[in-house]
Amino acid sequence: MTLDVLKVVENLREAVRSSVRQTGDAQSALVRLVRNFDDREVLQRIERARTSWLLGVALDRYFTTYSVVERSLGRYTCIATDGSLVASDRHGPLSYAVINIGYCVLRYGDVADAELGAEPTVLWRDEDLWITEESRRIPVSGTILGIRRAVMELETGLRLAAAQDAPVVVLQDGTLIPWGLEGQTTAVVSWALPRFTGVLAAYRERRLPVAGVISSPGSRDIVNALRVAACDYPTLGKPVDCDDCLLRVQRGERQQACSIVPPVTDRWLFQRSEAVRLQPGDRTGCFRSQSTILRQFPEDDRIVFFYFHTGTEIARVEIPLWIAWDRPLLELIHAVLWDQCQRSRGYPLALQEAHEQAVVHHQERAQLEVLIDQLYARHGIVAERSAKERSKRVRFA
Repeated sequence: MTLDVLKVVENLREAVRSSVRQTGDAQSALVRLVRNFDDREVLQRIERARTSWLLGVALDRYFTTYSVVERSLGRYTCIATDGSLVASDRHGPLSYAVINIGYCVLRYGDVADAELGAEPTVLWRDEDLWITEESRRIPVSGTILGIRRAVMELETGLRLAAAQDAPVVVLQDGTLIPWGLEGQTTAVVSWALPRFTGVLAAYRERRLPVAGVISSPGSRDIVNALRVAACDYPTLGKPVDCDDCLLRVQRGERQQACSIVPPVTDRWLFQRSEAVRLQPGDRTGCFRSQSTILRQFPEDDRIVFFYFHTGTEIARVEIPLWIAWDRPLLELIHAVLWDQCQRSRGYPLALQEAHEQAVVHHQERAQLEVLIDQLYARHGIVAERSAKERSKRVRFA
């Protein structure tokens, strides 16, 4: 045992007490903020605001609630894809990666049926594993490999949808925003972005609704908009400026007006706040994300999001902007999500099944290592591993 829990329990107990106290004390302040919330004024503040955090920009109103439109979903197809990665260990003899894309096609109607499967792809060639930038080579690993997987998930959903009768909705597990590209070199962005935007454009051209579902999201875009609403700088004739405010607070010159907003997530806000609590099946309006990478997307394909009560939790759902402006397609996504969540205790059934197809278990990863060793042995080569790797497999003390 390397962690003595008894030595940290008192600190954790105090941290929990503080968290509960902060959120409890803030309920009445949140109610007042929402009651006095002026959408037009807040949007004007956001346009001039200097903040170090992301702000959700409402397409219509911030705290309007939308119930599921009463419609018959008697016949529809829900396609979900999910992916997993197996990257080679640097201590191993071969550089490679396996991307396993699991998929689920659920068809509802007079005759309901399902199609499940997975498509593994092995990346081993130089052009698969390296991005060339003049004389420099950048490895396709970690975040970059994850973006490659995300593109393949979208491509698989697009291909499967071509064989289905409308109405069809494609669901993705997780975000549709390639956050990992923010801060990357020009070479990496130039390599990855056209692939990502290209497949999103294909969805738009086919008018095929696609949505990314984020379970238990940690984002605070709307909470941050409340902080902008609480800021007192505009009443002093100044734009919202967090850096200037924090400097003055540190010098003891002022108190933060936005400190009345508790450090909670949007999930908490829409699930537990008395002011804006969603009911099962309800969703918020749509909000623009201020992700800097989205500035390089075509306008219609920029990602927006809404929050949705699945029946058990608040999920964040991301869609391209063109769908947000197409009310029938937006309502279709909303209705399909609610139907899928009712079938599987609060998380879309199709995504559950796609995940089960995609996951690569520990035993299968070990089988890959053994297989590679055997393939080398057929060529008369004993695959050697580093001393560090051997020490992990066999302990001597």
